[in-house]
Amino acid sequence: MSESKPSEGKPARKLLIPGFLTPSGIKPEEKRERRERRLRIRRRNDVDEGKAKMNPDVMRELEITDRVEVVLVGGGSRERKYVFAVVPSEDVPRNEVWCNEEEMRRLGVADMSIATVRAPRE
Repeated sequence: MSESKPSEGKPARKLLIPGFLTPSGIKPEEKRERRERRLRIRRRNDVDEGKAKMNPDVMRELEITDRVEVVLVGGGSRERKYVFAVVPSEDVPRNEVWCNEEEMRRLGVADMSIATVRAPRE
């Protein structure tokens, strides 16, 4: 009996695998986490229409610069998204977002509602 090595006399076989079929363990996907928090929405007369006031510390934490997305969930498919221009204000408590009273009434948002607040997608 003769022992033969598999590499003797046979050329090495290489497989060409496209980049999109690379296993995720080798090439990790870069997925940016969206920062969001659940805050109380308050109706206030001293806020201009189309704007929202937030605490500057919370804005830094959520990486919000000029606009804020407020998402209210009413159950089922009743998710409502509103985008406001944001104004930093030290007067606003950390767990609240102040919006215009008339605008919130028109949109059907009650005072002290809890909503998900985050930076809008670009």
